[in-house]
Amino acid sequence: MHLRLRSLRKGSKGTKAMSSQSGPSRPAVATLAIVEDEAEVREGLRYLLSLDGRIRVTAAFDAAEGLFSWLTQNRAPEIVLMDINLPGMDGIEAARRLSREHPKTVVLMLTIFEEEDKILSAIRAGAKGYILKTTRPELLLEQVLSALDEGSPVSPTVARRLLEELQRGAPARDPGEYELTPREREVLRDVVDGLTYRELAEKHGIAAATAKKHILHIYQKLNVSSRAEIVRKALEERLV
Repeated sequence: MHLRLRSLRKGSKGTKAMSSQSGPSRPAVATLAIVEDEAEVREGLRYLLSLDGRIRVTAAFDAAEGLFSWLTQNRAPEIVLMDINLPGMDGIEAARRLSREHPKTVVLMLTIFEEEDKILSAIRAGAKGYILKTTRPELLLEQVLSALDEGSPVSPTVARRLLEELQRGAPARDPGEYELTPREREVLRDVVDGLTYRELAEKHGIAAATAKKHILHIYQKLNVSSRAEIVRKALEERLV
């Protein structure tokens, strides 16, 4: 994160290029709060995210307790970037409390490494995904914003670990029971692997609106209401 942010300060061309892209269902400006105990990382993230006109950083804290105190007098942001390893209340417990008290807020975990056990616990606690602190600035922005389009930033490695964890002792279910089309099954597999709408569209040579339409059909057929629920159901019932 430190190296990436220093290079960004020298020139933010990649970030500016991203600012022209916006999904139709995404709010014009997304509100976001940061909870990160390392000051350099916290301020670096604030600086980076503030460069993009689609994001407004409303607050930043060095502990989860500070966030919850602030929330007693302020409107909850649409997104919270939460360090997974925090002093006091850790990121996993904070994600659980946020999901319970502010269910519309998207929680994304921040971590240095793919700490698979902790990431799994965080997702079970309600986090919609995670972002590595070493992620390139332009990709980090895309992952944050994709979460508002029901994206779930999760690497294929962690997605497969989730699959292994949830499959243990669970009977497989025939995807045919949900009457998914061959293309919808492909899209379902891609969603589990963490692809965004744009990545889905590029992979299958279709428009982003068509990719969203496929996912909406999957919502209806699997009887779920969010992309995170799609992932959980697909893994639990071994649909991929």
